[in-house]
Amino acid sequence: MKAVIGRQDIPGLLIMAIIGLALTFLGITKIKKATDAKSWPVTIGTVTSSEVKGGTKLYPSVTYTYTVDSVVYNSNSISNINFSTKNRSVVEEVLKKYSLDSEIKVFYNDSEPSDALLEPGINTGNIVLLAFGIGPLAIFIFSIIFFKLDLKKVPKQ
Repeated sequence: MKAVIGRQDIPGLLIMAIIGLALTFLGITKIKKATDAKSWPVTIGTVTSSEVKGGTKLYPSVTYTYTVDSVVYNSNSISNINFSTKNRSVVEEVLKKYSLDSEIKVFYNDSEPSDALLEPGINTGNIVLLAFGIGPLAIFIFSIIFFKLDLKKVPKQ
């Protein structure tokens, strides 16, 4: 006997597909930006604040200024995806690279100089985001392909 997808299962499957598509699209977009950022121009910036922030989950907060074509910009983006952790020492390790008033390399988008990063490139968060999108999408597709679709009205009990 083949497993059946009933009418009552369709809304859940559609929600799963929509979430899967949205997260996959976001993951691909973030990975593309991470890849593109590696070839962005570089300028020198100055760290204006560097601290551990958060409550239960902690994250590194770095604010910096940099100049492009005589215009001063401010940013707080370390990479194209943020992370948080309960482990304070992990956050402090990241912040060691960005001490107050230190000079840093800033990668900026030449078509939008206010868009800047300190650490370009793909990181684990990009891959995890993409996986969280592909997972539900794969379950949706697998269900449609391998289960029998039964659209008969479900009798009330």
